[in-house]
Amino acid sequence: MTNVTSSDVHTTKKFKSRRQEKLALKNAQSNKSYVNQTAFRACERIYRTRLPPPDFTEVIDFENLASNTQQNLDRIVKIELKHDLTELSPLFGESRNDAKLCYTLRDFPGLVVIPQAFSPSAQKNIIKSCLRDHAKHPNLSNLDAHYVVPDGGIWNLYEKEAKGEISPEDPSYYVPLKDMSDSEDKVGVYGDAPKETNLSVLPPSQLIRRLRWITCGYQYNWLDKTYALEKRYPFPEDIGDIASAVAKAIEGVGHIEMDGSGYVNQYEGSKFKPEAGVINYYQLKDSLMAHVDKSEINMDAPLVSFSLGHSCIYLLGGTTRDVPPVAIYLRSGDVLAMCGPCRAAFHGVPRILESTLPDYLKTNPEDPDWDIYASFVNEARINVNVRQVF
Repeated sequence: MTNVTSSDVHTTKKFKSRRQEKLALKNAQSNKSYVNQTAFRACERIYRTRLPPPDFTEVIDFENLASNTQQNLDRIVKIELKHDLTELSPLFGESRNDAKLCYTLRDFPGLVVIPQAFSPSAQKNIIKSCLRDHAKHPNLSNLDAHYVVPDGGIWNLYEKEAKGEISPEDPSYYVPLKDMSDSEDKVGVYGDAPKETNLSVLPPSQLIRRLRWITCGYQYNWLDKTYALEKRYPFPEDIGDIASAVAKAIEGVGHIEMDGSGYVNQYEGSKFKPEAGVINYYQLKDSLMAHVDKSEINMDAPLVSFSLGHSCIYLLGGTTRDVPPVAIYLRSGDVLAMCGPCRAAFHGVPRILESTLPDYLKTNPEDPDWDIYASFVNEARINVNVRQVF
């Protein structure tokens, strides 16, 4: 391990306290010790580090093109969508002049990013449905592995608690833990799910913060990374309509270089079927490590994803972790699609960016019904991704 001294991390950065300096030194020593780490892992560590904060200069920003380095500007290609998203579905909100613009990257063929695809009011509506309507049975969540989650979901209890409609004295206030001695609770979409020793019965306001994901349509076995084909539930209509609209809009989108390299998405949008999806509920300190989504039989269909709430750093690499990834800002309202060769690429989210919640998603005295949702997204990012399985 290479020795790292205080002077190595203190050359330009002034720390507010001795504790911050010690944390920065610890991070620097940790990063120096991983001499055999892959290129993707090294990049993950850079953006996960908080003290000292990472250099975001190289992060691609599709929303503010002028802020990009010249190297990144040279790799960005602006393209017009086949259709205006707002004409394909009212769920994107009111029409805008830039509703047909998207971007791809010369050196990462198959990636399509549509910045600010949703209006502010449309984003609010989707956030509401992701928390109120979809995070409940029959859709299964990470909480179902260990808690006897009521059919109405945790959000329903959280709303009742916030409104003072239930109290700790009510029998339904606390969600009980499962009896893991029952073997039937250990199998299914969770695989082997032994009881965790640090789990406890919590009030709804705390338990809702433990929600990390729910699965839509075909349920997913996270351990063996296969779909539980016998567990297919109705796919949420709004999320399905959004993903289908994106699939139609990106048909024919891509870029071919002079030497013939590159990619143009030829998947017919009318054939896209939203059959499986995951809604991720990130808290501010959460991350998603490098992975490839390859459980679908149909790898030709695009994977459609959209972001809500806080911004994040999204990393996209190649078919192995040894390929250096590119870092991209994804903000609330952005849509990302992975097509063709991009479907086999490693990707991940090493960092949720604190204090990046748009003002229109914060509490608003003119919209008191939004306050409970604003309270949640004030410390969270929601990501929805939709796939065609067959």
